[in-house]
Amino acid sequence: MTTPRSVLDDIRRWYRNWRAARKAAFELQCVGAAEIEHVAQELGISSSALQSLVTHPDEGELLAKRLAGLHLEPSALPREAFRDMQRVCSMCGCKYRCGRDLALKPLDPDWQKWREYCPNANTLTALEALRSGRQI
Repeated sequence: MTTPRSVLDDIRRWYRNWRAARKAAFELQCVGAAEIEHVAQELGISSSALQSLVTHPDEGELLAKRLAGLHLEPSALPREAFRDMQRVCSMCGCKYRCGRDLALKPLDPDWQKWREYCPNANTLTALEALRSGRQI
């Protein structure tokens, strides 16, 4: 059962993320379409993916928790793979379920239901296998 303190913390985190997303969206609008396209090209993503990443800052938190549960360190991953996972995570339609599952089973290695709905499941499975030296 969730304690009142953790619910309050969740509300604070949501509000902080909401404000950050609003500010980032406003800043992105101010630079103009050409600059957005330029930055997106430098990052190797589409301008719509960039806008989604900027306006949904809390998705990185879900990916970070998922990686921690798999004992994968973001800095040890290939840069392109990590960036692609961030992009896929930002576009995912299962964020609520993922967040709920991570809250209920944060680091339980035996709990594998997330692999059924996570669009990054194949990439994470491959990275996990590479880390442990298993054949994919």
